Amino acid sequence: MSGAFDRVFMNRMKTIAGTSALDCGSTSPSKPAESVAKCGLNAFQNHKSFFIAYYTSTGDVLGYAYGLAADPDGNVFAVMYQGVRSFPAVAPKHHMRLADESHTRIAECVRPVKLGKDSDGVLSCLTPINREESEKVAHQTPVNTTLCAVIDNPPAFNNRLVRIRGSYSGNFEYSMLSAAGCKEALWFGYGGGGAPPSLAAFVGGGAMPGSEDADGKLILPVPVKVVRDSKFERFEKEVQAMAHADANYEKEHPGKFIDHCVTATFLGRIDSVSPEVHEYRKKNTSNEHSDGLGFGQMGLFEAQFILHSVVDDATLGACSQ
Repeated sequence: MSGAFDRVFMNRMKTIAGTSALDCGSTSPSKPAESVAKCGLNAFQNHKSFFIAYYTSTGDVLGYAYGLAADPDGNVFAVMYQGVRSFPAVAPKHHMRLADESHTRIAECVRPVKLGKDSDGVLSCLTPINREESEKVAHQTPVNTTLCAVIDNPPAFNNRLVRIRGSYSGNFEYSMLSAAGCKEALWFGYGGGGAPPSLAAFVGGGAMPGSEDADGKLILPVPVKVVRDSKFERFEKEVQAMAHADANYEKEHPGKFIDHCVTATFLGRIDSVSPEVHEYRKKNTSNEHSDGLGFGQMGLFEAQFILHSVVDDATLGACSQ
């Protein structure tokens, strides 16, 4: 246990839980001691304040720590700490806050509080689901909009089904939907998982699909599954032709490059970062969205489009030079 761990993270946990809280111990998140989670669960069920911790460190340097702290009033908090690199200076959700010069992120667990262990045995809060609202959004009618409208205000379209026209482009690590006149692009994925054949691998960001109600309860993402009909098959063939067109042009014109894209009308779901993250990024454009808070490759995108179906015939063309 490093000095930084004792000094910052553990002091924060003790401050939240109170002086009479039960210390249930600390352990590694990769191979957690079962006794730590058991102690936390017992304390919670007996309405006692407590704290538990999971941490990783290299030598005397604490890299990352996570823990639960329950105060005497029955409130439970999930606490995350980054020692070397601080969190971006914004809380991703309205029930979160930052502390310790943005090295600590504190999230109040949503009531009614329930605790559970993940597949590795790490104890955490289970966010309750608003079933009624989840059912409502699952049966919504798609709306017609433009890609520029979504990019200008992504949170307004979060967890909405939209019909949108755009141009797909990408390579082995990027998958994007853009349109002429729009300042940025959406990350593009398939309902049910996967992406167009041009994408091979990418490192995702921290944003998650779905939304939350005023109390912080989870509203599930609208279920979307790709319709693999003839229009979808044509789209995928054009995407494969797009990759060949890019490579062939560069081969035939050394030192020059044309970005080809596949244009169509699409039906699918929009997932967006929170309003807090959107406002933060508008005021901090110099970091080029390298905070990891979004979707897609390295979390660079404020919103993603998850495909349900291709509405019309896709066409291949040259989009930029």
